[in-house]
Amino acid sequence: MENMAELKNIATLRNKTILVTGGAGFIGSHLVNELIGQGSKVIVVDDLSSGKKENISPKAKFYEADVRSKKITDIFEKEKPKVIFHFAARPLVQDAFNNPYEVIEVNIMGTVNVLEACRKKGDIESIIAVSSDKAYGKAEKLPYKEDYPLMGDHPYDASKSSADLIAQTYFSSYGLPIKITRFSNVFGPGDYNFSRIIPGIVEAVAKDKELLIRSDGKMIREYTYVKDIVDGCIKLAGYKKSFGEAFNFGSKNIFSVVDVVENIERILGQKINYKILNIAKNEIPKQYLDWTKAKEVLNWQPKTTFEEGIKETFNWYKEFYYGK
Repeated sequence: MENMAELKNIATLRNKTILVTGGAGFIGSHLVNELIGQGSKVIVVDDLSSGKKENISPKAKFYEADVRSKKITDIFEKEKPKVIFHFAARPLVQDAFNNPYEVIEVNIMGTVNVLEACRKKGDIESIIAVSSDKAYGKAEKLPYKEDYPLMGDHPYDASKSSADLIAQTYFSSYGLPIKITRFSNVFGPGDYNFSRIIPGIVEAVAKDKELLIRSDGKMIREYTYVKDIVDGCIKLAGYKKSFGEAFNFGSKNIFSVVDVVENIERILGQKINYKILNIAKNEIPKQYLDWTKAKEVLNWQPKTTFEEGIKETFNWYKEFYYGK
């Protein structure tokens, strides 16, 4: 009964004008296309540094822009969005280690710039600031809960901790209607970042090449299918309460890197040749989330099994490499 009562507090986003930063990227494009399908008017802002315009529905209005630029305020003034999803970021852990300045600047100051545009506009109904499980850093107790401190000490992790805290600041200081998401590792069709483990595995299978694993193969992560993440984001954006709060979104798919390889071998019925490089620096050894809050408040839980998600993902990449 409590869940049904809470569901009454989740408004539809149909017919809303929605702006998605990073909307041509992996998760953002899935969100954009789902929102379009639900009848929303969607504006996408993306600098195409990792996203691809062809990922998104032609029904979305597209602006090529860096989230650090003054153009963001102009877009807000012109389009007058009511709901904001801020996905834009430099998303790769290894890139952050190799090039910390740009990644930190985009992830932190890009967030400040978007939230400033929201503050100046003044009539936003809902803002989803996309953080990460990496924002927690190396917490001693597992699973990570929303009230754990944010202690990232890797360049990427620290950039997400900082952006997360800044989003909280814009709620507590300026009253912006912000809610924060912290995802586990997300996988699914349309991820072109082949340095990530699941796209890397699929590429190795498709091209019959050796998979190079940066870590020692023992790092444990939680893997959630992209469509389940999109479902959680939409529910959270429509939820009329919990402003200023964070929500974890995860799954029951908690594996080491070698476990992921072996599970995909079983699912696809194909041997994967891999080599462990063990060159990853200062990464979190073990991480997974407690997503009880999202389940109880939003009536959300992941619907896609790891096997179903891998099969859908692999079928998409087969078409990507070989066509129909």
